[in-house]
Amino acid sequence: MNDTLLVLAGIGGALYIIYFIIMGEKNKKTIPLFENKMIRRGFTRRVVVYDFLSESKKSSVNDYFRHSWFVGIWLNYPGKMIAIRRDKDIWEEADIPFDKIQSVEIIKDGHTITTGGGIGAYGLFVGGATSKEVIKELQVRIVTGDIYSGTMSYIINLYDSTFSSKANPDMKAIKECARSIADEINNIMNHAD
Repeated sequence: MNDTLLVLAGIGGALYIIYFIIMGEKNKKTIPLFENKMIRRGFTRRVVVYDFLSESKKSSVNDYFRHSWFVGIWLNYPGKMIAIRRDKDIWEEADIPFDKIQSVEIIKDGHTITTGGGIGAYGLFVGGATSKEVIKELQVRIVTGDIYSGTMSYIINLYDSTFSSKANPDMKAIKECARSIADEINNIMNHAD
């Protein structure tokens, strides 16, 4: 019985590795195709997490995972449109005319971990205690619509780490991307004709 479970675990692991290699090769080829498509469609500016990573991080990103960093928005200012790539596993963009954008917000689901020291009176950290925020999920929500069609929301999943309790060292870049997307959307809402 134990040998059978061991064999099944080995087969499952091998299938996972094969799937990982096939999907990695597909995603590696898809990034330049997607970028070229967006440029041909007039989306000449982008705001994606990859652009906010340090140069050393960019050079160390494995080709199989690079697609995870190309989530965000593409902008076509002359055509007054944005295109959204909502998730690392979705390659179909959603197009939104500037005049349909109603609001934007950054959604963060996280908690704070305190290490060292302790908590004193009134919940203050004392005795050399340090804390760091651990974010499990960081999203940007864009709401569109008008009086005739109602509203619709688009969620951009910039970061999702359901199974990790560690702080992501790239969180600064991910947060800056979220703020930049919100800044672009607010600028569009304030200045769209």
